[in-house]
Amino acid sequence: MSASRHCVIDLHIIEPLHRVEGLWNLGAFALIGFCALLLLRRPFPVLVGVVAIPFAVEIVQALGASGSCGGSDAAVRIIGGLAGLLIAGVVLAVRHSLDWRGWALPSAITACALAIACVICFQTIVTTNRDAGTSEGGTGHSQRQAVDDAVREAFGERYRVTGFRAHPCENSRCTNLSFSLGSGEGSLEWPTKRRLNILLESSSVPGPGSFPVPGAEKPAHAQDAYRIAVSYMREHFPWATDATTHDTYQVGEKAEFGWMTSWRFRNDDDVLMPRMLDVEINRAGRVSQIDVTRGPTHLDLPTARISQKQAEQRVLDTLRTASGKRDGAGTGITADAFTLKANERGHGWRPEWIVNSGPHGDDSSTSTHWVDALDGTVYNGP
Repeated sequence: MSASRHCVIDLHIIEPLHRVEGLWNLGAFALIGFCALLLLRRPFPVLVGVVAIPFAVEIVQALGASGSCGGSDAAVRIIGGLAGLLIAGVVLAVRHSLDWRGWALPSAITACALAIACVICFQTIVTTNRDAGTSEGGTGHSQRQAVDDAVREAFGERYRVTGFRAHPCENSRCTNLSFSLGSGEGSLEWPTKRRLNILLESSSVPGPGSFPVPGAEKPAHAQDAYRIAVSYMREHFPWATDATTHDTYQVGEKAEFGWMTSWRFRNDDDVLMPRMLDVEINRAGRVSQIDVTRGPTHLDLPTARISQKQAEQRVLDTLRTASGKRDGAGTGITADAFTLKANERGHGWRPEWIVNSGPHGDDSSTSTHWVDALDGTVYNGP
């Protein structure tokens, strides 16, 4: 089973109650607990049910299309069910119609069996993270502090972090800490804190949400935008000054979203290092987006054994196998291995080819694969 099936075991109940979905969960399970006890008049089987059902819902979500679940949602459902059970219990006790011992032994046996099954499931099928809080306090304090520090480094004290949440990374055993900054949003990889992405504004019409750079004026062309990006970079991420290369390009067909400047590090073999900075300057001369990757600036990597052409062929073979086509079919698909990049997948840093593929002449349907340049393994994600 894929490691992307992931549960955040945080048990913070405050955050879901700020959402309509959380309130619906609370009310619905309160009604379930209330009606179940009125119907059965036996508290033990109802108690087992209102605890077991929320866990079952989360496991189904983890095994389903979303591939993820959260402990806080389960906690809200359980509390709702217990509240409904308690209210119905008081009503029945007053009427002396509550069977306290009814189905007690079968309920206890069922509870033990379900508990064992749940433990086995979370140990073998679902990856859990007990350290990633989804609220603004409690056990998530270290995560919230990391986000605050990252935002402060990027933008000083201008923005207040809100809407703090944690969710699993795609294709990786990590957690993304997502958050809001006014009308913008961002994410920080946890626990490595290696990747930070913040989008302050996504509109082609600059607004007050973007970040002002002192002394900057509206850029007329890419060179103006580059000078503004450099000014911002030197103030907030001066390590990018030592980058091997930099490039500024327009965002949008007519640069309606502005220009992006990218700083990159490469080793002596021209392999892209995992230390990068991207800064987008909008038409008002303000920062609208940043993407920061904090990896090593230099690595002594093994020499690539898979050539560019071999990497492209590996991707084409993988796509044909996935589509069920025989060799020689699917000739309309092209692949382009355009650079080598250092990547780490739990067994040390290795060079990997980044390969774009898609129908010939159709750039809108391009997909990206990563090919290990040592053994030729093809990956769907970085």
